[in-house]
Amino acid sequence: GDTACEEAMFLSRWASKVYIVHRRDTLRASNVMIKRVTDNPKIEILWNTQLKGVQGSEGEKKVVEMISIEDDRRGLYQLPVKGLFFAIGHTPNSEIVQPSVQVDNDGYIITVPGSTVTSVEGVFAAGDVQDKRYRQAITAAGSGCMAALECEQWLSS
Repeated sequence: GDTACEEAMFLSRWASKVYIVHRRDTLRASNVMIKRVTDNPKIEILWNTQLKGVQGSEGEKKVVEMISIEDDRRGLYQLPVKGLFFAIGHTPNSEIVQPSVQVDNDGYIITVPGSTVTSVEGVFAAGDVQDKRYRQAITAAGSGCMAALECEQWLSS
C-alpha cells in the first residue's frame, strides 16, 4: 500500500532525512507514490531491512537517538536518527462478508457516501474495513458509532 510512502513524503517536509525501513525488495505502493518517494532526495529506502531495536537517552526527557536495523548485506548495524515513526500498511479484513457485500478492488467495503450502509440491507461497515483514506483509530471509533446508530434505526423500522 501507499501508507509508508505517503507518511515519508509528509515527514520530508520538515525532516532533513527520512528512512523507509522496508522488509522486502519492492514496495506494494502505487507507481505514482513509488516515483514520488524515489525522486525525493530527502527519502532513502532501506530494502530488505528490519528494525531490531531503538536506543536513546534515559533521562527526564526520553529521546530516540539510534535504531538497530538488520539487512541481508550488512547484517545488524546502528543508524543515528532523531525520531521514529511507524507506518504499517494493511489489507482490510473484509473476506468474511465477501462476496455478499460489495467491496472495491483493494478489498474495502463500499458504503453509501456519508454513511455506513453497505450493498446488503442490514449490514453496516465501520472503521478500517471501509475507511480507505484515513485508517485511524479515531475515525474508526466515530464510524463505529455511526454504524450502531444506523443499525438501531434499521432494526426499529
